[in-house]
Amino acid sequence: MNASGETDAILARLRLEFIETSTDVLDNIELTLGAFANEALDTSRDVEEIQRVIHTIKGQGTTFGFPAVTRIAHRMEDFIESAPVWNESSAMELARFADALRDILDSGVDPGEDRLAAILDGLPIKSHDAGGGSRVVRALLVMPSTMQRKLVARELAACGFHVMTASAPVKAIGAAVATPPDLILASEVMEEMSGHELLAVFRQIDKTRDSNLVLMTSGEPAGTDSRALPEGARVIHKDGCFHAELCRFLAEQGLLAAADAVRARGR
Repeated sequence: MNASGETDAILARLRLEFIETSTDVLDNIELTLGAFANEALDTSRDVEEIQRVIHTIKGQGTTFGFPAVTRIAHRMEDFIESAPVWNESSAMELARFADALRDILDSGVDPGEDRLAAILDGLPIKSHDAGGGSRVVRALLVMPSTMQRKLVARELAACGFHVMTASAPVKAIGAAVATPPDLILASEVMEEMSGHELLAVFRQIDKTRDSNLVLMTSGEPAGTDSRALPEGARVIHKDGCFHAELCRFLAEQGLLAAADAVRARGR
């Protein structure tokens, strides 16, 4: 066997191992979620473990020829992070993500963009699914993966938004191009580029040109002022007034009413 053939054989074996290992992981997730029915779940510990293993699957999906697995796993992470409560109902909704991942892995073939779009449309968007064919109001939250991000994500989800998250600017750009959000919130202090620089990039991209932009900062934007921000962007300070400032901005843009309407239709 030549070098190329040996490489192909190694990659094929690793791909098979990924499928088998991920399927075992999904089996364990389903068992864990089933524990909600008899109230036997240690919510904090077990949900964190689900997050950990799904993050691994997300990171490996595209590497082994399953970009759809990566996308669904990312959506699953967002669902977990923005869920305000965990109960049997939200656990069963989370199980639908595991089912979708299993179907793809069992087939051994990535479904492609068109089929993936249909799969994503059939999955819950957050812990209280909008349903009913109503328009989803999306928010992209770009900040390091910390407890503060979880709190902001849950707050947005409680308002009726479908929350997507990204820990780095490059990942955020990819997520926004794939699924354009109505609202983008970026922390000012990040690696790769600052928050105000990232928002300026979003204003230049056709798919995000009309998104509402929020810069979250603990002080004044580093190295710039409000005149250097993209047109229409709002600076909101991460202090005790954050919630009030954010609600005021959302109400001014009509986003709070739209998200509340989605939430109401999902009840």
